[in-house]
Amino acid sequence: MAKTAAVLGATGAQGGGVARALLKAGWNVTAITRNVSSDSAKALATAGASLVTANLDDEQSLISAFKGAHAIFGVTNFWEHLYTGSDLQTSGEKERQQAINIAQAASKTNGLEHYIFSSLPSAKKISGGKLSVPHLDYKAEVDDYIRQSLPDLAKKTTFIWLGWYPTNLAFFPMLKALELPTSGGKYVFIAPTPPDAFIPVSGDVPNNTGKFVQAILENPSKSQGKYVKVATEIITFREVYKVWSEVTGKPSSLVSISGEQFEDFWGTPGKELAAQYTFGAEYSDWGVGGEVFLTAEELGLQKGDLIGLKQVLVGLKSLLT
Repeated sequence: MAKTAAVLGATGAQGGGVARALLKAGWNVTAITRNVSSDSAKALATAGASLVTANLDDEQSLISAFKGAHAIFGVTNFWEHLYTGSDLQTSGEKERQQAINIAQAASKTNGLEHYIFSSLPSAKKISGGKLSVPHLDYKAEVDDYIRQSLPDLAKKTTFIWLGWYPTNLAFFPMLKALELPTSGGKYVFIAPTPPDAFIPVSGDVPNNTGKFVQAILENPSKSQGKYVKVATEIITFREVYKVWSEVTGKPSSLVSISGEQFEDFWGTPGKELAAQYTFGAEYSDWGVGGEVFLTAEELGLQKGDLIGLKQVLVGLKSLLT
């Protein structure tokens, strides 16, 4: 008899990828979304998912949505709060509480075998308190909460960290290339980072998150209590922009500016992204906080299972310039 996975954010990039991968692998999927009438939700229903609504601010609604689940995928969204009027601290506090609500509901789910939480590293902890990046730090606090307050759930939990999204270069205005007027088709990226700072790149987020989560669920004895990084490459920004130029056929350069200048351009979201880039420039590989990681190879993933930066950008070519 097929097992059931409850997937939060089922119409988003991470959750949608997980839902589709598990449906393909023969799981029963409860796709949890705020709008069961959306085209994305209807497509999941057509693929075989059961649609359920739940409110991340309401633990009881999550308990109801998780009923009968053997596995749960939990994901939250800091940026949603930030872009709807909350400041950095409030956005982090809201996200943290929603993630705690999910964990509490998961801990009360009878028959739950595996919980997967989409988290991120603690910039504050890794830097010894020198740096703070709210959209990283508040997520990471939930890891600690699960381990300290929900030890039985912690034993069943795998924490995943997604790297930088290549789709940012198409859909995130702060990170898109700008064409220089009268330059003959040359482009610049304006970012608060040195060109040789490294960044873990997640590749194709829906595909790769789905593949990793499926592999995690297929290897519970290896993966429970561990961390997994969803990243196909750890490369420099110079290399990222070189791939962009290869795909678009357009020459490009990085103009590095300070975090303060980036905040002047983009306001509070710019301040948050600059904080992340400052952290990334100093701590090039996020896995330096004492976590125990599993690699793609240890989970049985093959090279062809994952889609990297260049292939994503090829698919987005018409949206990059």
